[in-house]
Amino acid sequence: MKSLLLGAAMAALLVPAALAQSGTGPDAAMMEAPGRYLVFFPWSKAVLTEDDQRVIGEAVAEFKRTGVARIDVTGFTDTSGSPAYNLRLSERRAEMVAAELERQGVARADMIVTGRGQEDLRIPTADNVREAGNRRVEIVFAVPAPEPAPVAEAPAPTPAEIKEAVPRLGLTLGALYGHNFGEKDESGSNSEKQNDLAGLELTFDAVPGRLVDLALKQAVLYSFNGEEDGINGRTGLALGLKPFDLGAIQPYLHANAGYLYGSGVQDGFVAGPELGFNIGLSPATLLNAKVAWDHQFRNADFDRGILWAGVGLGYRF
Repeated sequence: MKSLLLGAAMAALLVPAALAQSGTGPDAAMMEAPGRYLVFFPWSKAVLTEDDQRVIGEAVAEFKRTGVARIDVTGFTDTSGSPAYNLRLSERRAEMVAAELERQGVARADMIVTGRGQEDLRIPTADNVREAGNRRVEIVFAVPAPEPAPVAEAPAPTPAEIKEAVPRLGLTLGALYGHNFGEKDESGSNSEKQNDLAGLELTFDAVPGRLVDLALKQAVLYSFNGEEDGINGRTGLALGLKPFDLGAIQPYLHANAGYLYGSGVQDGFVAGPELGFNIGLSPATLLNAKVAWDHQFRNADFDRGILWAGVGLGYRF
């Protein structure tokens, strides 16, 4: 019975050592990472098993697939034995793997084959320690990083779309017609005087905005059908509100304030609302139509002002 127990104990001690020396244990040839393969060796030997040849074949296939031009083959040993012996042994192991790589299709000119003895231990140990994990040849080559998956990109905006994304300055030149429903004359009498005014008006969108804008207006007019005909002008400032955007059509409301002067009218301040809309003909041009009312501050009655109507062509820049 004692002999049986002693034999079992000896077997338990010898089996792990035999596995470590043969290279068939957990440190058998393997791919450690893409582009990095390890081939392990028995103690003090430089031989290859069928499993080693299979793993080397996998390394060859991946090397050819990557298309890189260099493969490093580097041999190592454990710390048992002298440093000089270990260096020679590591070189023999590296040459053994290089020969198998060449047999399976890798050109020798593509390999850098070296032996480093007991340097760079994979598993740190003291001197004179047999460690199967350190008895190896490393096959290393670069593996290009995978290309990122394509990301769908929105089409680049056209120059016209870029301009439309930002409110733009504009000039509008149009025909303007007005009817003056009457005002007090210079003598202060209550007699009503009516006349008509017609001409051109230039509008400059000085501070454009998506909801509110500010515009400068200058009209050159001719007064007729009144007691005194002649050239006159209307200079004003307009604060605009654009509450709706209907695509190509954009209605707006202006609050006008300005000064009327020249022949056929009595000089004075005017103010009132303007209702209109712009129709986009292209990204840069528009058609404008509007009606407006000017209250003349010389008159107490609001209904004795000037009714205006106009159409114009505008350009954005």
